[in-house]
Amino acid sequence: MPACPKCGADIREDDQFCRSCGASLAAGASERPAKESYARERDMCFGAGERRRDFAGLISFGAFLIVVAITFLANPNMVSDFQLWIERVTSENILLRPSQGLITSATVFFGLIGLSNFLVAGVRFKLDKATRRAFADILSGMALLLFSYLIYLYGSYALAWQMVLTIQIVAIGLLVILYGVVVHLFLKKFQ
Repeated sequence: MPACPKCGADIREDDQFCRSCGASLAAGASERPAKESYARERDMCFGAGERRRDFAGLISFGAFLIVVAITFLANPNMVSDFQLWIERVTSENILLRPSQGLITSATVFFGLIGLSNFLVAGVRFKLDKATRRAFADILSGMALLLFSYLIYLYGSYALAWQMVLTIQIVAIGLLVILYGVVVHLFLKKFQ
């Protein structure tokens, strides 16, 4: 795909000026090598390089605000429940089980955040073609949904909190390994 010779942004063949940096394209655009394409996508993911509007980031932030609102609607007493729990923990100097309302709130919050990661992954892939970032969003969505389910099991007394943390840490480790293996093995598909 043609690229701006100044900033490396994707351009159309009939563009006279770069839509990203405004550079004149009269001298012609160069074809971007695969290595530069990877670096540009990496820079976009981590905020370096050129400045572009991050529509997926805006959608992610909007989804986060909606999830927070839904969580508060599901448990209007969440803040006072949390304060009461902290007061009990500090006064008794022991880690106590949170109220069922807090456990339910955490289940709803992490479950909805996990689902919103799938939405953001789709938007990221559709708008930016940022395949690696979309894949990472999918994996983090899976981790958050698992965490939500583990909190639910903790709330129903099926698991102790130590098991919840252990299972979640192992799952995150496996997802990180999966990400590394898939990106390494299918590097060309994720450029």
